[in-house]
Formats: sequence, C-alpha cells, structure tokens
Amino acid sequence: MTAAPRLQCPHIAAHRGGMGEGVASSMAAFRRAAIDLGVALELDIHPTKDHELVVFHDDHLEPTTNLVGAIHDYSLKALRTTLDLSNGSASSRVGIVTLGEVLAISGDVEVSIDIKEDLGADSWVEEAVGELLQEYAMGKRVVVASFLDPPLTRFRQRFPAVRTAASSAEAVRWYQDFHNQVISEPAFEVLSLPLTLMGSEYLSVQLVDWAHHQGLEVWVWTVNEEEDLRRVQTMGVDVVVTDYPARVLEFYHG
Repeated sequence: MTAAPRLQCPHIAAHRGGMGEGVASSMAAFRRAAIDLGVALELDIHPTKDHELVVFHDDHLEPTTNLVGAIHDYSLKALRTTLDLSNGSASSRVGIVTLGEVLAISGDVEVSIDIKEDLGADSWVEEAVGELLQEYAMGKRVVVASFLDPPLTRFRQRFPAVRTAASSAEAVRWYQDFHNQVISEPAFEVLSLPLTLMGSEYLSVQLVDWAHHQGLEVWVWTVNEEEDLRRVQTMGVDVVVTDYPARVLEFYHG
C-alpha cells in the first residue's frame, strides 16, 4: 500500500460559504470563497413549498434567521420577500439563494451539496439536483452528500456518474471494515468525516491510507484551529472543510 503524501497541503472547502468570515449560506460568502479565494464550496439544500431548492443548513429557520418554521412550509417568493439570513446582524437584509444561483457563480471550483431532507419515494429533489448539475455542466466538480441513505440511493440510481459521499450509516460500516481490515466495495467516492467523534480523536494516517487504497477521497469537517490543520495535513487528507477559508488558505500557502 502506498503511503499518503504527509506534507501535501489539502484542498480547502468553505463550510456554508465560510460562515466564520461572513453570513452563512449567503451569496456574498459563496462569491468570496469561489471567486476571490478560489476554494471549494460546501453547502446544504432544502426544498421549498413550491418545489425550489434553496441553500440553508438547518431544517427550521429559527434561531439563526428572523423567521420561524420549516423551510419546506414557505414558497421561494415568501422567503425572498422576508427572510434575513443575518437575523439583523448585517447592515442590510441578507436574502436566501437557490442552488442554481450558487452553481452559476461557482466558476471552476468544486461544490459539495448536502441533501438535508428525505421526501420519500415520490421525492422530486434528487432529480432536480441532477438536472441542475447537468445544466451548469458540473461534471466531476461536484460531490452530492447526505447523512440519509434514501436520498443518496435515489440519486445514485438516476445519476450514477456523479460522485457521492458516504451517508452516516455507510461511513460507520466503512469504519468497521477498516478496523477489521476488510476491503469493501463502497457505493461512494468520498468519505466526509467529522474531525472528532463524541469529542474523541479517531482519524489516523492508517485510516486515510486505507481509504486512498480503495480510491476514496477523505474530506474532514469542520477544521478551524491551527493544531488541527497541522494534524490532518500530516495524515494526508484530501480536503479540509472550514469556517475560515481565507485564514486556512493563508495558513497552508502563506
């Protein structure tokens, strides 16, 4: 097995556009990360009442915005009219953006899209995501993710050429196989892993090497502190997802 290049700088992905350096999931944050910094984008999507896909992390709008309730209970027009992503902390109201709008300004950077809701067997979300990826010619620049199995299963069946990340259950099974030294045949191309599990460190050089041996990329979230940035670099991880993309870019590249 070939060892990972320990001192190679990992790529950087801006968590929710870089929520430590701007308003989370805002167009300004995504533009800055993709256009000014040239780093990958990490984002989350939810369906609206009128079958649009908007970029937002939580299922409910409170407490991070000025509205209450679930996103899927609002139309896009209603969200456009009243929602303030900054919840009054910015000098003017910060509006919500659609997935298509972010893809349109993404340039040539990678985009990780996390499907946050499972609408069941009749879901239209996965088809809509795939159609947008085709419309904006995302090709290999995209990773479709979800903590949930059903959305990923539906998406993979319809768009098998698009890279996907492991669901939570898939990641657990893969981790068990790693500990048992069982070479599996995963249905995903990316392992998106938390920096710690229940407050404990679990990532290792051996884990990353095992993943690379299977042709998998390893993305680690959410990495903000210098000590952690150094540690994951020595492991040879492929991508660090961070709230502070400009600071991490400076840390790795000066």
